[in-house]
This record gives sequence, C-alpha cells and structure tokens, in this order.
Amino acid sequence: MDQTFALRQQRSELDQLLELIAWAEAGPAGYDAIHMAARALPARRPTELTLREIFDWIEATPGQPHAIGRYQFIPSTLADLVRREGTSLDERFAPDLQDRFAILLIEDANYPAFLDGTLSVTGFLDNLAMIWAGLPLANGKSAYHGTADNRATVTRPAAEAALASIFGQ
Repeated sequence: MDQTFALRQQRSELDQLLELIAWAEAGPAGYDAIHMAARALPARRPTELTLREIFDWIEATPGQPHAIGRYQFIPSTLADLVRREGTSLDERFAPDLQDRFAILLIEDANYPAFLDGTLSVTGFLDNLAMIWAGLPLANGKSAYHGTADNRATVTRPAAEAALASIFGQ
C-alpha cells in the first residue's frame, strides 16, 4: 500500500481522521468493503443492505471473516454499536451510519483527551490501533496481527506523520 496519506485540507480534522482510518482499513472499496478473505459475500453491496441483512449474512456464513464497510466493523463491534446507538436493524448500512459508528469508536479511543492535549499522538494512535487492525501499534504491527489475516497496512511513521499533519502537531 502507498504509505503517503493524501490530506484534503478543506475537510475537518475529524473527517480527515476518518479518511486516515478508512485508508488503512478499506482501501478503494470504501463503504462497500468486505474482508478480503470472506468467501461467501452478501447478495448486494454493503451500503445497499440493512443492518438486519448484514447480521443475517453473518449468521448464514460462519467460519469466515465478516469485517464490513469503510471501517471494517467486525460482528461483535457492529452489534455493540447498534446497541449503544439504539439503531434500528432496518436502517441501511449507509455511509452516514458507518461514519457515525466510526466516530463512536474514535471517541472510545479517548479523542477528547487527544484534542485537549492530555493524550499524545503516539498514545492516541495506540488507542486507535487497538480498535482498527490496519493501524500499527508502536512496535509497527497490528494489535490483531495474524488473526483473520489482519496486519497493519500502513507503517507507524506514516500513520504518526498523517496524524500530526491532520492535527497540526
């Protein structure tokens, strides 16, 4: 993967952070990404499915990775986000829903402390890496290295440089 993250300066910091995570997780498929090792795919693109249809696909296709969407939500995380948000299973897995869920996870990574300066770039990146397998820990590897073919898809220096550039540090 190209290690140069292209910033779009006209976007908000949060939007740029979402783009960085998507760059590490989904590649060009974006909101319609499905884990590369999934053999049995859903009948339609993820953004055309409801949450119920996604959970039905997961249940009907055991024994394969099910990470889905721009931020590669795994089933347990997706179920937790649906519960936390009180989201209807009939809601479509649209880009705005995927972004909303990703923002919740960014907040779980202690985004407010990062913004107020009490959490460093390296600490925040480690927190993000505990959520997203494509982002590297300080040792350069994914926290989930080897699980379901997961690996860091970006180097630690490239990820740190992107974060520093986004947030002007």
